[in-house]
Amino acid sequence: MEHPGARHFRFGMFEADPISGELSKSGRRIPLQDQPLQVLFLLLERAGTVVRREELHRALWPADTFVEFDQGLNTAIKKLRLALGDSSDNPRFIETLPRKGYRFIAPVTGPAAVAPVSPQAAPQVVKPTAVPGLHGLTGRWIRGVAALAGFAALLIVASNAGGWRDRLLRQPAVKSIESLAVLPLENLSHDSEQDYFADGMTDELITDLAKISALRVIPRTSVMQYKGTKKPIAEIARELNVDAVLEGTVTRDQGRVRITAQLIRAAPETHLWAEKYEASLGEVLTVQDAVAKAVAQEIQIKITPRDRTLLASPPAIDPAAHDAYLKGRYLWWRSGEENLPKSREYFQQAIELDPGYALAWAGLADTYNRLASWGVISRQDAAPRARAAAEKALELDNSLVGPLATLADVKEYEWDWAGAERLWKRSIELSPNNGTVHHQYATYLAEMGRVREAVAEARRAREVDPLSGLINANVVWKLYLARQYNEAELEARRISGWQPQVMRGYILASVYLQTGRQREAVANLKKLAESNPAVLQLMFLGHALGVTGAQAEGQKVLEEMRGLSQRRYVPPDYIAMVFEGLGERDRALQWFEKACAERSMNGWLLPDPRLDQIRMEPRFKNLMRRMGLPQ
Repeated sequence: MEHPGARHFRFGMFEADPISGELSKSGRRIPLQDQPLQVLFLLLERAGTVVRREELHRALWPADTFVEFDQGLNTAIKKLRLALGDSSDNPRFIETLPRKGYRFIAPVTGPAAVAPVSPQAAPQVVKPTAVPGLHGLTGRWIRGVAALAGFAALLIVASNAGGWRDRLLRQPAVKSIESLAVLPLENLSHDSEQDYFADGMTDELITDLAKISALRVIPRTSVMQYKGTKKPIAEIARELNVDAVLEGTVTRDQGRVRITAQLIRAAPETHLWAEKYEASLGEVLTVQDAVAKAVAQEIQIKITPRDRTLLASPPAIDPAAHDAYLKGRYLWWRSGEENLPKSREYFQQAIELDPGYALAWAGLADTYNRLASWGVISRQDAAPRARAAAEKALELDNSLVGPLATLADVKEYEWDWAGAERLWKRSIELSPNNGTVHHQYATYLAEMGRVREAVAEARRAREVDPLSGLINANVVWKLYLARQYNEAELEARRISGWQPQVMRGYILASVYLQTGRQREAVANLKKLAESNPAVLQLMFLGHALGVTGAQAEGQKVLEEMRGLSQRRYVPPDYIAMVFEGLGERDRALQWFEKACAERSMNGWLLPDPRLDQIRMEPRFKNLMRRMGLPQ
């Protein structure tokens, strides 16, 4: 227990400081407007006793105020409960006594615990400190001087001398909110198996808010870096370069979902809005839509007719289909050979439960594309399935951008490069703040030999999605493709966290190979293959062993890849790359021709400097000509 002079109140994980006017939880400040804070401090002073509504009115809503007391008090208590994660039905902190008042019921340490104030006691008055040198002056003399000073100031303001009136009366401009980050919703069930649900709710809120064309919303790949973080809101907003942050919690229990949300301006840090929602699982999309509309109304941002159409209330959804979709998308974001097949199964399950579920069709299309890019299935197998799923998604909801990007990727498989670029540009036009689309378009530009444009587009992707590990890594890869090896390495050193870690291994190894550090390159790739022996890693390792003279080891990797091809799909151009590293040019060309015949060539691989020598071969030039690519 603290001594009687203590400044802070402590209760649960919270700390309230009446001097600074701050509330914090586990060291992290919780922004609250002044009115709810003053209510909290008064309740804490009288912890354990009833504070009557009339007392709150006298103390915090003076008689000459123009605020409606009942509405103001109810709003203050509502915001206070939301900040504390409290409930009126089952209170842990603030108990409501109908038609009487409120009582703080949790144990409190600090001033209230040491010297509790009786219900009849008046609030403590802090006397002003005497100023040295003025103690001998009479009150009348001081009041006279103050009156003269006030009169002089009035004359200055009235005459606007030196522009002082304008300076004194000008209200400080508050920047309008034009950018927003939705922080990962906290999973209040504290069950890690429910993380997919909380992450899915976050993702869908981001998608809904991103429909407002005048609002820049940070993509989920950047905000997910703050999952479980204790960073102050102001610091997060500064790192993401946003004007405001939306944060909250989600709970799912017995067929119901509860979402709390609060909107906080970053500078000056101000609690703008808070609300709690509860609905059946089948109505969860309606709840998310309500949050998006409430935020738009609070920040008074311009909403176009198209925005209104996109924000129209969605229909109820089959809870089981929605749950399967969220699991599928959760695994899709995690990616990798072990997650993508499971992701596809969940999307297919969602479609079986609800054939009219557009997002599930879009997810299935995305998964087929990613399965091909990871070399799990052939592009020949993936492309028509991705096309069918994407077209079905657009048939059900033509406002979706994801399926357009999928169709652009399919156009590349069909070697319709002009058609692919039209779709990439259309996707960016519809969703300019979608970092993933910029990222994919950068890869297209590199395939077309436009590597400088590819670097610029990769950096544009990072501007809108600044903390995405994949997008940051793509900047490094595009610099590598542009032969800017020193800058690529400098960029690589700046990236912290490297998610996914796989990219760190093969991107840095690629730079090392091109800058004469073969031993470091091989060490990196061996470590990567040991921890994650996917065919992509084996391809890079086999090639590196070959070019560094470790022919026997390189041949062993090649045999391992060919053995794998008896049990699963292995892209022919991956095997071709290893043959090229081993110096077997003719065999490499045979496997590249096989990839071209199957239309399974991975376009992202073609601009790689590893292929600079074989690119000069007439047979390879012929392949590029057949594909419609620059030679």
